[in-house]
Amino acid sequence: MRQPETRVEVYAIKVTLLGTSPSVWRRILVPREITLRNLHRTLQTIMGWTNSHLHQFVFKRQKYSDPKFGLGAGIIDEKRTRLGDLVCTPRTRFLYEYDFGDGWQHDLLLEEVLLGDESFHQICVAGKRSCPPEDCGGSEVFAELLTALQDTKHPNHEEACEWLGDFDPESFSADEINRRLRRRTH
Repeated sequence: MRQPETRVEVYAIKVTLLGTSPSVWRRILVPREITLRNLHRTLQTIMGWTNSHLHQFVFKRQKYSDPKFGLGAGIIDEKRTRLGDLVCTPRTRFLYEYDFGDGWQHDLLLEEVLLGDESFHQICVAGKRSCPPEDCGGSEVFAELLTALQDTKHPNHEEACEWLGDFDPESFSADEINRRLRRRTH
């Protein structure tokens, strides 16, 4: 007799990079049982970050991160915390902070709880715009860089072109992100 398929809860999460205009965002599907440590790795991949800086999750004033970072007393170990232990109801929000110097804050919104089968793998299903490059100085400096990049008469246009190279702020490819996710998980 054939074994019934195991069903897994899948969270549809919208990730919005705060302070960007127009907005940089991604929609991902992840298993309810993902640890915050693995969610951090997923967020790094889908946003295009390089995991070069400290990070933390904040939910109801409680902070979750890697205790070895030494971010202070009261930090809960992200490796021992599953996403489903924090959020389970659609429309619940929490914060992911990355690179405390640049201050990138991501609003994570649980949009929907779905059911998948045991073969489910996390995936990026939608999004808009390129994530800012690492170490660009935060949302205000990034906005200034984009203005200089797009205006050939801007006094810092050449410097912005040199620094950003072939950066396209409108670029987004779910296929490329999903290739990176698959490489990371295999």
